[in-house]
Amino acid sequence: MEIRKQQLWTAGKAVLKSLIPFVFGTALRKSPKNAARNVKTPKRILLLNGAHIGDVIVAASVIPILRGAYPSAEIGFVAGSWAQMVVENHPWVTYTHRVDHWRANRGTDSLYRKMLQFIRTRRVALREIRDLKYDVAISLYALFPDLLDLSCAARIPVRIGFRRSIFASLATDLVELPESPFVHQGACLSEVLRALPIDPVHFQSRQSTLAPSSATSIQEVCSLLQVSRLEDVRYRIIHMGSGEVRREFPVSFWRELSEKLSPEHTLVFTGRGPREEANVATVIRGLGNCVNACGRLTWGGFVAAVRYAEALYGVESMAGHVAGAVGTKCFVVYGGTAGVAKWRPEGKQSTVFTNHVPCAPCHLPGGCAAMTCMQGIRPDDLIHLSH
Repeated sequence: MEIRKQQLWTAGKAVLKSLIPFVFGTALRKSPKNAARNVKTPKRILLLNGAHIGDVIVAASVIPILRGAYPSAEIGFVAGSWAQMVVENHPWVTYTHRVDHWRANRGTDSLYRKMLQFIRTRRVALREIRDLKYDVAISLYALFPDLLDLSCAARIPVRIGFRRSIFASLATDLVELPESPFVHQGACLSEVLRALPIDPVHFQSRQSTLAPSSATSIQEVCSLLQVSRLEDVRYRIIHMGSGEVRREFPVSFWRELSEKLSPEHTLVFTGRGPREEANVATVIRGLGNCVNACGRLTWGGFVAAVRYAEALYGVESMAGHVAGAVGTKCFVVYGGTAGVAKWRPEGKQSTVFTNHVPCAPCHLPGGCAAMTCMQGIRPDDLIHLSH
């Protein structure tokens, strides 16, 4: 069934891609090709990635490259409401725009309501972007939605994207996406910047970073842990959830891990939503030194909690990318659906566990029923390396 759905989606993309030049014909005729090579000192640069939190953290790793190449340029970022906070207070991002694309929306609303939300947010963002008169737009997502249509509708003169994108025909400049499963996604995305006349030395500065934690965010975590300063407490974070349920471990795995860690370590359980809250409650029942922070932290509070933690344990989710971006040790288990080397957290203190099976990467969005790429990994494996 999963393979059949994938085939239908591939066919649908091909049809859509063939229709785009007819829909945007007038705008395309006014757009010179290979315009990026003439960009010298852009006043404003717009980055586009409407995917999920982890995707945006990875995509934001190109910001230091642009800041080094164009120190006077203002940078804007288009993201969904579910990931906008990643770049909202970033010291090098001046403007953020919200577009909740229906394809990336993991909410529980019907497709109809998701479409309405997309139309509303796109209309507002388009008006904001037109008013700011960006010089360059760069799509940092090679799949659908790449949001190149938004940059075209906003009449941004230089629009850079990947050749494989659905809306590739709307770009003025196209770059090939590296196909190697061993090249990290952040490095792959940075290739799109090579359409610009940027000194290659700037590419060495690529790194995912998050905004410094505010006093309010730090105090939020202090209140949760009932301490006056985070430096006064040592704790570890367990983040059990993932954007895809099949990438998660059963609660019995986390119960065993917690039973072995809690006698010596304070454990803070993070997550959100009723399902994850129920799972956390089951895991920590009767255990000491466990703090249920599920649903009790803002984004800023969560980042601060990860930043000051001794270590983070989890699965393939945005939590590992947060740990990598703030320099916290993390021990995470990945499935093989999208490629471990490509999507692992990039932090120097990040450790990823997986089973190297012949079928990985399978590129099935939700994985398979067996998920043999995650089987056989034990809590002791994570604990052994974290001590």
